[in-house]
Amino acid sequence: MKDLIGREMTPVERKILRAYDGLAALLREPGLAPTVVSNLKEAASSLWICVNELGLRAERDDDLAL
Repeated sequence: MKDLIGREMTPVERKILRAYDGLAALLREPGLAPTVVSNLKEAASSLWICVNELGLRAERDDDLAL
């Protein structure tokens, strides 16, 4: 798996991206309690900063409707 500049991602970077994708998937689940949504958004936003700064994916945080 490669980052935006074509460099192979480290194992830690792949874990960060999987965690971010997992949170994004959870946010798409229907019927979540408002407090759950709020906390998932907070966590996804924090991980998005890592994903963005490491150049793992070209995505804006509002793509998740954060």
